[in-house]
Amino acid sequence: MAEYTVLYLGRPAFAADYLQHLEQQPYCRRVYRCNELIAVEDMPRDVDIVLFQAGPDALLIGHALKDMQRAFSTRPFVALTDREHEHRGVAAARAGAQGYICIDDFGDAEQLALFNHVVQRHHLQARLSEADDTVLSILKSINDGALVVDRDGNLLDINPAARTILGLPQRGIPNGDWASSFCALSADGRTPLDAEMTPLYKARKGEKFSDLLAVHRIPQQTDTVLSINGQGLYDAHQQLIGGVITFRDVTEVMNKTLALEKRAEYDELTMLPNRRLFTRQLEKAMGRAQRSKRPLAVLFIDLDRFKSVNDTLGHDSGDELLRQVADRMQRRLRIGDFLGRWGGDEFVACLEDFGDGSDAAAAAQKLVLALSENYNVNGSEVYATPSVGISLFPESGETAERLIKAADMAMYQAKRRGGGRYQYYSKALNERLEQREELELGLRHALVRNEFALHYQPRVDVRTGRLIGLEALLRWQHPRFGLLQPGRFLTILETSGLIHSAGEWIIDTACRQLAGWQRQFDMPDLSISINLSSQQLLHGRLVAAVEKVLADTGLDSGCIEFEINGGDIAGRRASERGVLDDLRKLGVRLSLHNFGTRDVSFRSLDTGVIDSFVLDPSLIQDVDINGSHQRIVRAAIAMARGLNIEVAAEGVETITQFEFLKSCDCTLAQGFLISKPMQAEQVSSILRAEAAGAYLMARA
Repeated sequence: MAEYTVLYLGRPAFAADYLQHLEQQPYCRRVYRCNELIAVEDMPRDVDIVLFQAGPDALLIGHALKDMQRAFSTRPFVALTDREHEHRGVAAARAGAQGYICIDDFGDAEQLALFNHVVQRHHLQARLSEADDTVLSILKSINDGALVVDRDGNLLDINPAARTILGLPQRGIPNGDWASSFCALSADGRTPLDAEMTPLYKARKGEKFSDLLAVHRIPQQTDTVLSINGQGLYDAHQQLIGGVITFRDVTEVMNKTLALEKRAEYDELTMLPNRRLFTRQLEKAMGRAQRSKRPLAVLFIDLDRFKSVNDTLGHDSGDELLRQVADRMQRRLRIGDFLGRWGGDEFVACLEDFGDGSDAAAAAQKLVLALSENYNVNGSEVYATPSVGISLFPESGETAERLIKAADMAMYQAKRRGGGRYQYYSKALNERLEQREELELGLRHALVRNEFALHYQPRVDVRTGRLIGLEALLRWQHPRFGLLQPGRFLTILETSGLIHSAGEWIIDTACRQLAGWQRQFDMPDLSISINLSSQQLLHGRLVAAVEKVLADTGLDSGCIEFEINGGDIAGRRASERGVLDDLRKLGVRLSLHNFGTRDVSFRSLDTGVIDSFVLDPSLIQDVDINGSHQRIVRAAIAMARGLNIEVAAEGVETITQFEFLKSCDCTLAQGFLISKPMQAEQVSSILRAEAAGAYLMARA
């Protein structure tokens, strides 16, 4: 323990009790008392610290202190005051004292800590260059926090701003361990910093740094995130004698940044990891599985018939159902497994260290049972069974992307088997996945390589038999697989985002072809029907594409009809309705596809948006023998007539089907009875015959 000899300057009565108590402490060698300034030659040689009584006037204190400092320039000065006049001690410290003591409110441990502190601080200041001394003076008045340490890590100075930012009392020096633990956590508040990476350590070792982010933690208080700059302190001979850091509170900025990052990585609806974060988590889990030689499985979960919930109850109810589904799955998974939302009504889960493959199936079956129980959604009882696909690492794939795609394909296999079940990924599915990847890669180049083509299927007036329009159907001339129909690649177009450029090409090509036929055969009323993907309704570029082709071709917009693939028009999101309304303003016709299936809402017809609907081919296929389908078709056509909406029937293959539609006053018919889809050159021949009035009537 250090021992100090102390000289007291001031009125004897003021500090008599304090000095008497001080003399009894083991760290006090001797106390000299003097109530007047004394000459340097008369000053005791063994004095280590000079104590003086702080006066009532800060300015006078300043003058008196400077006189004393000139007399005792080689000793540190400490002001004495009491709690009632503590401000006098503060003023003395600002005027140049190394510290102050409230003699009626100071413990022995604090007393010794202060003596140690002022001696160390005085020694450091004595060695500072003039420039560094000026810098430290400035630090006292800035709004940023500032700390000074010597080479041994002793905390020697804290400016007022630092005390405020760090929540420290306005007097006293923190204990010796404080400097070593200060900002010892990284900005995430969880990861400890190595000792040599803490800011005070770096500064006292002479390292200059800026914008270091670290957390200052106080028990029972909210963490404070600091942005810290630091550098070494040097004496007049450029010898390193300590370090200084400055810092500011960036907690609010960091919280906002973390919130934005979380929004970028978490699904806002369910607060589950989104596909980007889940993929990153899966890659880490695969690394753990590979190192430990333990199994890992990916589950891809999709809700069966979720679309009907959106169509019948609205998107708000659909969102609430998804939240409840996510909550159920989180409660059913084990600690250590994790879940994410892939998009729409699709979820993904990762199971780690679960035993063998049958255990993954058991987990999937538990999810199927849990998710199949009824839900209460905004007062309505809702049922939504899941289809679950399972892929295993590394058998099903050695990358996160392959594992997820494999589980996705297995899920679709489960859905094809009726849903409400799980399905393992198989070798056959693997071959299909590889083919899908080849198709996706090829689709990215299909447009520029002119591999897309349009085929056209005639549509006739049921009453007269005359050809009045055509449906444009996309085909892909694949270099290896030959001519492919949309069923092989349309889903890939939609999920990859290529549907927008491909859709714009279809609209432009079909409309230019229609304009050519109208002029060539003098058929100004000939129309074209073009299918739209629901993905295209999410972007305004569709409307811009239609505006451009109308301007380029001069077509009457009423000759263009867009078929929307099912769904509830009235229940669509505002952005989709906006696109539909903009298309209507251009004058194009809108048709509802696959009408009569459970996924189509009848209220969609009475929105003022739909001009026609197309009966689902499944209704027409056996309409000549299926009494239920006959009643549905008759009712649908009668309702459409009442709403002044046209009705078209697809999949007409027999005369009996055609005659039934005619008896029901169906407007238009399309199918193999009339013609298969054909290339543009073949259409020209038929239009030539139509112009002569000899097409369907002659065949009939």
